[in-house]
Amino acid sequence: MSRVTLARGEHAATLFIDNPQRGNALTPAMMSDARDLLLGLAGAIRGGDRVGALIVRGAGERAFCAGYDLASLAEETRARPGLVIPELLELVEVLVTFPSPTIAALNGHAIGGGALIASLCDLRYARRGARFRIPTTRIGIVYPLAGLRRLVALLGFGRAAEVLLLADDVSDEQGLAWGLYQDLTDSMSDLQDRVEGVAQDLSRRAPLAVRGTLDVLRGGAGGLEPASVAELHAGWVAQCVASDDLAEGLAAARDRREPVFKGA
Repeated sequence: MSRVTLARGEHAATLFIDNPQRGNALTPAMMSDARDLLLGLAGAIRGGDRVGALIVRGAGERAFCAGYDLASLAEETRARPGLVIPELLELVEVLVTFPSPTIAALNGHAIGGGALIASLCDLRYARRGARFRIPTTRIGIVYPLAGLRRLVALLGFGRAAEVLLLADDVSDEQGLAWGLYQDLTDSMSDLQDRVEGVAQDLSRRAPLAVRGTLDVLRGGAGGLEPASVAELHAGWVAQCVASDDLAEGLAAARDRREPVFKGA
């Protein structure tokens, strides 16, 4: 049965894409469910819940996500001409505005919409052997705007154009060299340990500073005008300067101890 699930852990929440018989391909119902799960979690975080990171991963060992189910895509374009994959675009909007750092754990191949979800996460870690491919020019459609902007921000114009226009595989080593991945691991257990360790480290950082840094970075990568990015940055700096967390961070540095942040 194809589905998505959300599990809360001590330091992170994990969104599982679970459709291994079809390479964890996404159906409209799965994307709508993922959107609703993440909206609920985002609301809880904004209400005060502490979640160091959101980890996104696929079930099994073969695929992170093979993208949009092509049979569903054919049906969707016939049934709703002019509305190409609205569920995916809604999920993208939730993902790029998620209040905690997002981490893609590429346990396997990321293709099409799966590559989009992975690239829109803030951090990406991959198991060796994972492939990354965006086949939109082989199918006959233009990639979503958020994905185009993010790939240019990650890879630079030339590399992004090569990946998008040629629609060929990016190998694990190419992805690492080009800055697509933060790191490669040799096994599934190593990948799990790596992303959980990153999530644990993030949970120890000052929440306001993390959210502010993410907001500014995402704004710049997402195409905000420089003046708007500068205004966003100034607002977050003002919040941090007035926060108890800054006083705690400075005191902890002075006393040579670990800070205890409260996000205020």
